[in-house]
Amino acid sequence: MDSQDGQPERTRKRNAREPALFLSGTGDDYLGRWKRIIHLDQRLRSGDRPTLRRLASECGVVTKTIRRDFEAMRIELGAPIEYDAGSRGYRYADNAFAIPAGTLNERDLFALMVAENAIAQYDGTPLHDHLREAFDKMLAFLPGEVRDAHQVGARAIHFGGLPPPAIDPEHWTALACAIRDRRATEVRYQRGGKSKPDARQLHPYQLLVRDRDWFLIAHNPAVGRELLYYLPRIAGVAVLDEPFDIRDGFDAEAFHRGSFNAMQGPDEPVAVTLRFAPEGAHLVDERPWSPEQTVRRHKDGSASVTFHSAAHFEIERQVMRYGGLVEVVKPVALRERVRDTARRVADGHG
Repeated sequence: MDSQDGQPERTRKRNAREPALFLSGTGDDYLGRWKRIIHLDQRLRSGDRPTLRRLASECGVVTKTIRRDFEAMRIELGAPIEYDAGSRGYRYADNAFAIPAGTLNERDLFALMVAENAIAQYDGTPLHDHLREAFDKMLAFLPGEVRDAHQVGARAIHFGGLPPPAIDPEHWTALACAIRDRRATEVRYQRGGKSKPDARQLHPYQLLVRDRDWFLIAHNPAVGRELLYYLPRIAGVAVLDEPFDIRDGFDAEAFHRGSFNAMQGPDEPVAVTLRFAPEGAHLVDERPWSPEQTVRRHKDGSASVTFHSAAHFEIERQVMRYGGLVEVVKPVALRERVRDTARRVADGHG
């Protein structure tokens, strides 16, 4: 096995019960593995004799991941990877090696199709162009018949929805770097309905994407809690030379667990009960409202869903979508809020 300074490794024999096809799979992990394999293949045939550390740094992973990639390439692709003691790096023993066309089966091609279309979720951010460029490089590397089959099949999948909102790429990049480096930021934030943005200092924790809408989860020292900020409303970002630590007691999983449709409310979560009319009771089965909801079936064919949330404004929006098929039972404040909104809608439509 390789050490951190790139000593030679011995290929581990696969256990007969160990799952094969490390290079198969679905989703982001699948795409990430193939992006690394393509990069490793190009570097191994470049003549540079790259070390494990160098390859891990270039791919943004640890050396253990590169070892696993090498093993997968040797076992599943037959790659003649060898260690060069003189340079303490790696190369192909036979530069004529090429990734075989049969490597990708139908399941792999389907995963590629989904992954390529999923890049659209990052439209409007600098990450979209980077992903598109990396994916195009990967497709160009595939054998012609595999690439043609993929391009035909990819048209069978389409990610719909509204166009993405406009996000300043420099703001997105500045916030992503501030999150990575744990640096405080000063942002100018345009609240809805206000004529001018106001300045506030934030400790950025995470970027959140929901239906191609991007939000910033950040600790606001002025109010002593974490809040959501809508990226299209950020009019300016300045990364400060001021490090910060994640607030003691902050739990990202708990933060998201208390949300509704990824949105947060200003108060503590309370019990929310929604009742679906008999003709809309099937909606309970089609789409959960919360991962921790409880459902009750009623004799008249209706159904009730109960969960905890503080994002009442977002629940109101979802209830209104169903045009009267969903009734808010509790809390009373949310029920009244939906009632008042429905009256305004009715008044506005004569």
